[in-house]
Amino acid sequence: MRAQLQRTSLSLVAGLTLTASWLVGGPASAEATFASLTDEDQARIEKGEIVVRVERTNTPLKSFMCVGQVEAPASKVFKAYTDFEHYPEIFNLRDAKVTRKDEATYHVRATLIVPWPIGERWVTNETRLLPDAYSFVYRRAEGSIVEYTGSLKVVPKGPNLSQVYYVAKVDPGIPFMPTWLLNRFQESMLPNSIQNVRDYLKRHQEY
Repeated sequence: MRAQLQRTSLSLVAGLTLTASWLVGGPASAEATFASLTDEDQARIEKGEIVVRVERTNTPLKSFMCVGQVEAPASKVFKAYTDFEHYPEIFNLRDAKVTRKDEATYHVRATLIVPWPIGERWVTNETRLLPDAYSFVYRRAEGSIVEYTGSLKVVPKGPNLSQVYYVAKVDPGIPFMPTWLLNRFQESMLPNSIQNVRDYLKRHQEY
């Protein structure tokens, strides 16, 4: 089972395929069409690195994958990723709030703090929780972020170790930013989606 997890392929372009497989309880795998998590990547992850893949395109719409480990039980890691009211503290957001809840589906509005000259960006996501699988899927409902669709899954790797898979497709809606600069910006910021949870759980041992 461990070897199978290490060879799990996560296609960035096939993010929606991943979402569908998780919805029906299938494994977190998909045929690699853009970038995969290789054995070498897994070895880096087990050393504490966060592996990031950003699709190289000439348009603002890009798919990406971010994978890393957190030294905490999967239940606690998933709790942090779904603690929407505490997103400002966890992910350094301007604000975040649940605007509507329908059973396992949450509508979450969040405002991102983006450096000058971009200014604030905001988005409301429709997020469906799949707690039995420690995962959720989401899609943009409205906001200045043009497109944001993806999924997150927490895989238990031990009693106090979890591996996080974050796969999405996003267009941040920044028309004046050159593509090469947008690539660098995303590559530099994406590890925070996992590092911030590591830091938060270290600060809140009782969480």
